[in-house]
Amino acid sequence: MKTVIPNVSRNKNVFYKIILVTIFMAFLLYGCSNKNHPSESSPSTVPAEDNSLSATTNKEDADSEVEPSQKSDERVINPIVDEVISDSDFSFINSSGNTLQSRINTPPGYERISSQEGEFTSFMRNLKLKENGSKVLLYDGKIKQNQNNHIAVFDLDIGNRDLQQCADSVMRVYAEYYWSLGAYDKIAFHLTNGFFMEYSKWRDGYRIIVEGNDVRWSKTKTYDDSYETFRKYLDMVFSYAGTLSLSQESTPITIDEILPGDMFLQGGSPGHCVLIVDVAEDMDGNRSFLLAQGYMPAQDFHILINPLHPEDPWYYELELTYPLQTPSWTFEEDTLVRWSDFPLAQASATSGSNSRRDKDASYPVDMDRVIPVMSDKVKTIADTDVNKVTLLAVGDNLIHIEVVQSGKQEDGSYRYDHLYDRIKEDIEAADIAVINQETILGGAELGYSGYPNFNSPTQIGDAIVNAGFDVVLHATNHTMDKGKKAVMNTFSFWDKYPFIKVLGINKSQKDQETIPIVEKNGIKIAMLNYTFSLNGHKLPKDMPWLVNMLDKAQMSADIKKAKELADFVIVFPHWGSEYVYEATKSQKDLTDFYYQLGVDLVIGAHPHVLQPVEWIETDENHRMLVYYSLGNFLSYQKEAPRMLGGMANITIIKEDNETYISDAGIIPIVTHYEHGPADYNYDVFKLTDYTVEQASLHGVSDIARQGAFIYEETYTLAEKVLGSWFPIPLE
Repeated sequence: MKTVIPNVSRNKNVFYKIILVTIFMAFLLYGCSNKNHPSESSPSTVPAEDNSLSATTNKEDADSEVEPSQKSDERVINPIVDEVISDSDFSFINSSGNTLQSRINTPPGYERISSQEGEFTSFMRNLKLKENGSKVLLYDGKIKQNQNNHIAVFDLDIGNRDLQQCADSVMRVYAEYYWSLGAYDKIAFHLTNGFFMEYSKWRDGYRIIVEGNDVRWSKTKTYDDSYETFRKYLDMVFSYAGTLSLSQESTPITIDEILPGDMFLQGGSPGHCVLIVDVAEDMDGNRSFLLAQGYMPAQDFHILINPLHPEDPWYYELELTYPLQTPSWTFEEDTLVRWSDFPLAQASATSGSNSRRDKDASYPVDMDRVIPVMSDKVKTIADTDVNKVTLLAVGDNLIHIEVVQSGKQEDGSYRYDHLYDRIKEDIEAADIAVINQETILGGAELGYSGYPNFNSPTQIGDAIVNAGFDVVLHATNHTMDKGKKAVMNTFSFWDKYPFIKVLGINKSQKDQETIPIVEKNGIKIAMLNYTFSLNGHKLPKDMPWLVNMLDKAQMSADIKKAKELADFVIVFPHWGSEYVYEATKSQKDLTDFYYQLGVDLVIGAHPHVLQPVEWIETDENHRMLVYYSLGNFLSYQKEAPRMLGGMANITIIKEDNETYISDAGIIPIVTHYEHGPADYNYDVFKLTDYTVEQASLHGVSDIARQGAFIYEETYTLAEKVLGSWFPIPLE
């Protein structure tokens, strides 16, 4: 338990307090009919990220904070101090001040609580502000739409990626405070899954490896104590921590204990937090405080107004009631907390005990290294040396004749957007989305057909594009089901979409010799697609290059060339045995073959069922991730286990000329269809979103030879196949 030593005495004059509250309530009753009273609409408890616009849209109106009422010539002033300032020239803002302390004046009758150099309170008061009247900017340099909710903006760069949001801004300030003291061992945060991520480990050259929900350290760098490396550490923290993890590190406090560094915090999703950045007291010990926040999308850390009296930014203990209204969020009772590792009430910064790492540890502070005005000293990080790509991949888009029929319209046309609507948001959110198009898109000219010789409508391709896929794999055992003509028709169709990267089939020998590279966010990714079989069909004698086959000589040449041209190499093999849940010997042999050639990522298809995911790491200088099979993405297969597939999610980072996987996972998905409706009620669900009730309606139960579709059995199968990669939700 941390001992709290108050900065000033807290004697209360109860009678005086009651009189003030009574006056305040009378004013409120009068103010309800006053045209200048603040808007009575309360801020939403749902943050911007849960509104119709996501943070990834980069639109200026993505933040939907509630604005205070329009200002007029008649100011709305807090009644607690109104009598003192109504007939004076008093202003809460000193426009020439460039720090919190010099810019924002305390209310009349209040004084800032005392603080010594090296304490967090002093750190915040001396943190530089942007010029008076500055706008809040988003991470991409755009102006945030709502500019009525802040009174000042901290001069604290946030980088150019959408990372430093609400909880992240608080963690950033905490970390910068300890950095300014040289107390590096105290810079540490829990990630949402509970992993304790210490800056000292990062500084020593360790980086985190994320495997499903497991996180571990791996030594991949040399010692680097630069500020730039510190900021990269924070970016990684921001990616995996949030309000939920911060709330687990914090302890509730009461309002009479409030100090700079405390928070109003609601953890979870949605969640939000604001930081107390300064505290003042009147002669009776009644406190007032200033609040600051970051928000979503990532934006400047800014000091908030008080919606009750926008001209006066201070929040008063005497007027505090719950729910507490702030411009962006309404906080319920018990949301006032203190970060458990932060000795905010310590009289000296040198007595930094009570650490989570070592309860008996003492963290001596070199006071010569104190940097109270941080913005004068630190270098802005432009993130130009760090690039990131998110990649999503799904398995076999297996178009049986029933799938074809599901898209037939009353006028005889075909549309298939309904197949992918439910997970379209996930697909579009990825920088690169990949789908294995199991069947050829020969079109109506050749007649639509299902198993065993498939031919699919080109409108399937239209739906693939509309869903947000960027890369289409065409090297499968069904590529030649309808001969050369169907492949040529497929080329003609994809010519309509030159921005789609089509892999595995080639228009010419030159095309086959050209390494397909997708460049995104400054990272060049080579993507190679091969198939083990054409189901007995032969390649045309005059076109032996038409389809990429799993030929080791050809693959070796391609991979070596790809390593020279690209930052990262992915192989998509069509391999293995159907309906087998483990990788076969041939798959294992090819995996070793790819590893020896330096491939970075392998994502397999063909078995029509889910197979394991694993890292291959026999050489300490090389790691390769393998998804042996993602199973079916969509089909009309007739056995319950074949309804289970996977959606791979991989994050690729390029940093200091090194490109690697920083994060990877897999989301189990379920193909759903029903008998009766013309469109079969086709849908693709995440397993976590699927219900027992929906499973009871699954059409596979009507036709399965090996039993009905049972939700619990499908869930258990996913757990068994994926093992530690089975995605237990982090929040």
